Amino acid sequence: MTSIQSTTIEMLHHVFPQHANPAGSLYGGWMMNWIVTAGNLAASHLTKKPLLLASLEDLFFIQPVRIGDVVTIRSMVEYIGRTSLEVEAIVFCKSLNGEEKLCTRARMCFVSADTQGNPLPIELGIEPADEQEKRMYWYAKSIRDARFSRIAQREQRVLDTHLDDMGQLNVRMYRLVFPEDALYGNLMYGGKLLLMLDEIISIMAMKFAEGTTVTASLDALDFYHPIYVGNIITLATSLNYVGKSSMDIGVKVLAEDPANNTVRHTCTAFSTCVRVDKSGKPVKLAPFIPTTETEKKRWSDAEQRKQHRMKRLRELQ
Repeated sequence: MTSIQSTTIEMLHHVFPQHANPAGSLYGGWMMNWIVTAGNLAASHLTKKPLLLASLEDLFFIQPVRIGDVVTIRSMVEYIGRTSLEVEAIVFCKSLNGEEKLCTRARMCFVSADTQGNPLPIELGIEPADEQEKRMYWYAKSIRDARFSRIAQREQRVLDTHLDDMGQLNVRMYRLVFPEDALYGNLMYGGKLLLMLDEIISIMAMKFAEGTTVTASLDALDFYHPIYVGNIITLATSLNYVGKSSMDIGVKVLAEDPANNTVRHTCTAFSTCVRVDKSGKPVKLAPFIPTTETEKKRWSDAEQRKQHRMKRLRELQ
């Protein structure tokens, strides 16, 4: 058996200008990509098998990260199921002359799979070394158990490929998946997809805000179906809710296999973006009024997500 501490890996990144958003802080997509990479490394070090990112729990950007800062990601495996692993990543940032600060914490689920995405059993287990690790172990298991209710209708969600009534404000992006987007075989790497997700979400946010925006959070994200090299992916966004300076933006991802003429719903993500001024302070947004029944339903759902999000943020802080 393996203890949680023994699975820990640490990754450091220097934030270069190429990693920054227009506000001069770290682009959220890069942070998500780095977190997934750290989690993948911790998990694959144990399994010695390819892994698929299956879920990413609520993620909050607690501290802004600036160009020149050093980002430290500590990742560890806290629970192992029959074919999946629960991984936590704790992220700190530090300027050259400043103190190390907590940036975010993220939880991920990876599935052990072959290069075609078929699940493979894991012949390992986690044995908590002390009381603290026992608490971490059982908390990770509770997160895993709660996720089952979210993905109970995975088979039906895969077939939900309609893009009707995306709302008054929407953006669509089409991308071809290249071999460079894969890590194992012909499976698209989850970290690359998160980079694309944050890009189109940011475009949608900036178009509505008519100014600079930053990503504040990403709600729990579950993957229903793998994406393969050669697929054409559609990323379709919609503006769901607007507050004083923040907005809720959803993006639905479809994967089309042109060779077999099939389309699959890969995932749907919801992100909170904030309009900011040149100093990074929040700026008031123009009002947005939902008109159709679909828009009103999305507004109501977004308000519920906001309540859940604030509760989770208080827990993290």
